[in-house]
Amino acid sequence: MTIDAEKAAARKYDYIVVGGGTAGCPLAATLSTNYSVLLLERGGSPYGVPEIENADAFGKPLNETDNYTSIAQTFISEEGVSNVRARVLGGGTAINAGFYSRASSEYVSNVGWDEALVEESYEWVEKQNAFKPRHLWPWSSAIRNGLLEAGVLPYNGYTLDHVEGTKISASTFDNNDKRHTAADLLKTANPDNIVVLLNATVSRILFHSQSEEMKVANPRASGVEFMDRHGRSYQAFLNETSSSSEVILSAGALGSPQLLLLSGIGPSEHLREFNIPLVLHSPLVGQRIQDNPRASVSWQSHEFSTLQVVGILKGSQNYIEYASFFVNGSASLHAPDKSNVVYTEIITEKLAFPLSRGELRLRSRDPRDNPSVRYNYYSHPLDLQRCVHAVRVIAKLLNTPSLRRFNGDPSHDFNFIGPALPKNISDDASVAQFCRVTLNTIWHYHGGCEVGSVVNERYKVKSVDNLRIVDASTFRDSPGTNPQATTMMLGRYIGVKILQGWAE
Repeated sequence: MTIDAEKAAARKYDYIVVGGGTAGCPLAATLSTNYSVLLLERGGSPYGVPEIENADAFGKPLNETDNYTSIAQTFISEEGVSNVRARVLGGGTAINAGFYSRASSEYVSNVGWDEALVEESYEWVEKQNAFKPRHLWPWSSAIRNGLLEAGVLPYNGYTLDHVEGTKISASTFDNNDKRHTAADLLKTANPDNIVVLLNATVSRILFHSQSEEMKVANPRASGVEFMDRHGRSYQAFLNETSSSSEVILSAGALGSPQLLLLSGIGPSEHLREFNIPLVLHSPLVGQRIQDNPRASVSWQSHEFSTLQVVGILKGSQNYIEYASFFVNGSASLHAPDKSNVVYTEIITEKLAFPLSRGELRLRSRDPRDNPSVRYNYYSHPLDLQRCVHAVRVIAKLLNTPSLRRFNGDPSHDFNFIGPALPKNISDDASVAQFCRVTLNTIWHYHGGCEVGSVVNERYKVKSVDNLRIVDASTFRDSPGTNPQATTMMLGRYIGVKILQGWAE
């Protein structure tokens, strides 16, 4: 149930989950099977919001942002790349392109997850939130055929699995073009055991005070401090009579490392800069963060398509994706005349496993402010080489009969917005410069609380009791072509593991 802040703070809980996003919603729903759960989300509800629910509105929340209340919050990396983070129940699943595709079997094996439970957890998510497309949009059909003509083989048809070649996958948009988010997974929660509090921004984790003789013991989380939309401060506490009570951070790849730092867990010298009392010197908090860079071409069109097709290049170092972003106008998606609606079409390559890594640091002690992030895009030379390879595949794709027919006049090139592809696509230096000039995000940033460095294999924060992290901040690499499937799966997976006795 959803109640106000004062009532929420008056109770105690077995689990306090910070962040009602892609991982936090399935995690909280699962834990509520056996435990009392407080789920704190800094944003509002996704329901009844056309900019979230309607497929043809994709991109609107990304462009309509402010510092404290918008559905998405813009942040800019130290390199100057503009990005967004979600601020709404459902997290990134409420503002993304909807593509649903699993991680590769090698990814699952390398992480060390229980493969049978991974399968069960994916299926649990998919029963509610993954939809096989009834048909391909004309633009998606052209992309599929063009990828095959460009040699992105084999054709794998429809599959949720991560396999090299060209494939169709599921979407979190259903066949009525309505979005389903991770918030929908809360419908499976035990209503008697869960409290969902919206517009609640957590400012810090609370810890049991330690007497001098107990200073040798690990710090132990006891609850959280949060503020409501009016800036009023509250505290919520764990149930001390429960042997398995925990605070679990699911605040995302920016929010979770930021909250650790604000709570006194991180590099001691950095915390001193902000006069934050040290709870634990943990030098790897906020380190080794990544954002998968993309290089792309774009133009304006009256056609729209959800993301239904992807090209997974040989060796799986790059993916070819596309998107239609709403610009202006109004018409039904299926209206015969869409001449008054304008979309920006993008064809992009995603660098799957960049070797460049960066760091996250605080800018202020205000939890509503974005932290400072530096991703060090293309600082490793191999990243740029892989971008060059993938851009050449985009050049082949744009020259295929299927895409030239879609352009209207096969004898003319696309009328690009921004940089066009280099005229000499075989010149490494020119293509590398195109990668640099069109550098952008694909919104799949991750890391900062990696498994093995900040958290252990059970996602517990090292050297801290009663504190766990479950979200994309724990990923070393981004899973699959698009990470939402695996991030939702992770929330369910860890929830089941805790129910099975992982608390001890």
